[in-house]
Parts: sequence; structure tokens; C-alpha cells
Amino acid sequence: MINANTTTKSEAVGRLIEGLRPSKVLGITSIFVVGKPQPPENLRAADVQKSYFVLTWQQPKYGRYYQIDNFTIEQKKGTAASFKVLETLPYTQTRINVKDLEPATEYTMRLWSNNKYGRSSAILLKQSTLPDKFLLKLMLTIVLPFSLAVLFITIVCSKFGPTCKCKVEDKHQSEVELTLKGGWNEFPRSHIQLEVKLGQGAFGEVYRGELKNETEIIACAVKKLKDRGATELERRDLINELNIMVTVGEHPNIVSLLGACTAGEPILVVVRLAENGCLLDRLRENRKNPYVNVRDKKETFTENDKVKIARDVASGMLHLSSKVCVHRDLAARNVLLGKNNVAMVSDFGLSRDIYESGAYEQMSGGRLPVRWMALESIEDYTYNVKTDVWAFGVVLWEIASGGCKMPGRPMTEEQKRKERERERERQNGKMPYSALKGPEILDFLNSGQRLKQPEGCSDDTYQIMVSCWKQDPSQRPLFGELEKIFDQKLQTKSGSLKDEIQEKDPVQ
Repeated sequence: MINANTTTKSEAVGRLIEGLRPSKVLGITSIFVVGKPQPPENLRAADVQKSYFVLTWQQPKYGRYYQIDNFTIEQKKGTAASFKVLETLPYTQTRINVKDLEPATEYTMRLWSNNKYGRSSAILLKQSTLPDKFLLKLMLTIVLPFSLAVLFITIVCSKFGPTCKCKVEDKHQSEVELTLKGGWNEFPRSHIQLEVKLGQGAFGEVYRGELKNETEIIACAVKKLKDRGATELERRDLINELNIMVTVGEHPNIVSLLGACTAGEPILVVVRLAENGCLLDRLRENRKNPYVNVRDKKETFTENDKVKIARDVASGMLHLSSKVCVHRDLAARNVLLGKNNVAMVSDFGLSRDIYESGAYEQMSGGRLPVRWMALESIEDYTYNVKTDVWAFGVVLWEIASGGCKMPGRPMTEEQKRKERERERERQNGKMPYSALKGPEILDFLNSGQRLKQPEGCSDDTYQIMVSCWKQDPSQRPLFGELEKIFDQKLQTKSGSLKDEIQEKDPVQ
């Protein structure tokens, strides 16, 4: 029941959306609100310095239903009469580095959402920059004696007057927490134990660890910056990745956030542990030795496993797209495997740790994962859910080609030649477009050519890949459709397997 006298328009729309979201019952596939959008939420400043600070915010709760195009950020210095437009950012971006500021100056930031029907109401934030070093030293000559006096009084109060408490340190601590702490579980540093290093990039490291709470010890993975070499920009990117994981929330097929430790350094981001490691590594191991037991010829990855992994990745990407999160770097190296080889999409933050592995190649726009990028992404750096679908097609190709079966019977000369080629691929690492250099891939794709069908890959699976690589993005499938396709394939394969077992071992 909506009371017209006490309920705002925004509240009424929110209740209507909540009531319509169970779309399977009502047959509703899409909801769009025709009207001006809601404003962004939780505008705040972090990493405040004398000449810059980082401005972050959250998307409106029902933003995707309002078809929001972008955010506009304006800035006003001190008591100036008017604002000036700082930048307009796409809807997926929720942070900006506000630079070229004056020390010890108050700035007022104004932010709103935009769609084709207009702009939302604005939200404001006032933030002062830090003083420069000269002024800071001048202040210290005054503040230091005062601080010593406060310290003396605090010691006297703690010794002779139990009811006397100094709040200076507590106030500073709360300000630090307000600057960093978001919607995550903040863990005491003593509750996180780092164990074995699982991997590292240019600036980040990932450890297997243990999270201790009052009732149990939880195995986890902990991401942190390297002790040396990391810059302030990498630190902000890690905080940004943390905020994105909070926004995305939990799902069984993404590497979900457990919490973080942001009080002090280094910042620790604690996520679910993927016990079975990286999908790409497992595929390569499977190529080297596809049989665990030569006599039984039991594969480490069965065809059923591959279909299940594909279904899991599609499900994880469907969840990310529902949160208006564009991955931009979906690849087998960014898919991890948990218990029972449940696939989990990882590294969906905006920041990327560029590995020196050949996966990222130098192009005009910098080092990019061109072998997984859609044609329009290579040409004009367009990124959206349809470019992620293209990358999903390449992941399917990696799954199909990375886990090829080894022949189990005497080979012909032609088979031996192909096996030698596969061995060279195993040594070099199987990569898409292995015969082409990065800049040549664009010409290859523009000519209408695509990756070839991997050996042992079924025709219907290859057709799914090809559908993901359509030149017209609108003709590519949605992740919901892909999840359904692989779920049906999984059910069909499971049914066939049960029938085969019953034929071999009928119930007496």
C-alpha cells in the first residue's frame, strides 16, 4: 500500500520495482523507469593530499532501471559563486582522482546522475586539502608543545583520575576508519594469518591464509600490495577493487569478498579461497598428462567437467552484468577453481595487474589483452557486456583446446606430426591466435576470420563460440542465454551418463 501523502515518488518507484522483480511469475523481462534518475549515493573523499584527493561514490540502488548513462562531477573552490564541470564519467565508473588542487583549501564537489530524461538531484561534499610542508612545519612548532602538554595531562588523568579520558587519538582513529571503511567486514589484523604465496603480479601478491574468528578458522586468500615498489596509485586501485567487490556482493561463481583489513598498512583484501587454483594452469596440466591412471584412463577434466566449468563462468558473468559490472579481462587465467572444480570468476575490479606472460601486448592504447578482446574493444576501446561475451567465447576456446585428449592407441605419421605440434604448443603455452602478433589480430578479425575449431571440440560447442564472436554486438548471445544452454547440455550429459552406467551395471 502506497500512501500518496507520505510516500515520495522515489520510494513509490522503489516499491514498484521490488514488487515486479520476480519476473518469472509475471512474465516480465525488463523494467525501465521513464523519468529523471536517482542521485548517486555515499559520496566521499579518500587519500586526501595537498594537491589531490580521490572522490568515490556508489551507483543508485535502482540505477540500472533508470537507464543511467553517466555521472557529472562539478567542483567549486572556497566561497566561489559558481561550480565548474570537472568531468562526465560512464555509469560503470564510480571514482575520480581530483587533481591540481591548492594546499589547505576547501573544495565543494557536486555530483549527479544523467539519463535521456534529464539529471537527478545533486549530492554535495566539502573537502579540504592538506597544508603544504612549509605550513605544516610552521604548525608543528606551535602544535608540538601543545601536544606534549596534552600527553602529560593524559598520563596524569590515567594515573590519578580514572574518569578523565582524552579523545584526541580516538577521534583521529575514527576519521581514518570513515575514510577507508566501506560496506565490508573490517577484520583485526591479528585475525589474519598469511601462509603460502599463491602468485604475484607487477605490484600485487596473493597468499593462502587463515581467517580466525570467535568460533572457527576459515581458509581464505589474501591480496596485498608488495612491500616494495607499489605506488599510491596501486594502493588506490586496491581500495577501488575492494569497493567494487562490495558492490557486486556474493555469488557461488565469483570470487566473493569475505572482508578486509584497512586499519594500518599494508591493506589486506580477504576473499574466498579457490582450493584448486587457476583454470588455465589446470588446463595446461591436463594437456601434459590427461590421464591420472593410465590403466583406467581417467581424465582430470572430463567433457562433463568442461561443460560444468563453462556453465559456472556464464553464471558468474550473468551475476556481474546484473550488477552493471563490466569485467574487461575475462580469460581462463582469471577463472579460479574451488571445491569440486566449481569455477569462480576473479579479477573483475577496474585495476589490472599486468603480468609479463605475453597475455598483455603493447598496442596504441597501452598493454592490452588483445587476444581476448572484442573487435570493437581493440578498435575504439569500447567495453560493455557484449564485449565480455566475446571474451567468454575465447574462454570456451581455451577450455576446448587447452584440455585436448592424448591419443590412446598407436598413431599414424600424421597423428605423430600433430602430436609434435601440440607438444610445441604445450611448451610455449597454448594461446589464441598463436601465429599472429598483437597488431595483426585486428586485421585478421576485420577480414571475417575467427579462431579455428579446436581438435576434439564438438560442432555445437564451436557454434556457441562463433556466436560470441559476431561482428555485430547485438547478434551475440546474452549471459543468461549462455548459462541456460550449458545448463541444458550438462543435464543432457548427466542423463546420458546415468543411462550408460545402468546398461553396464543393471540392478539385479
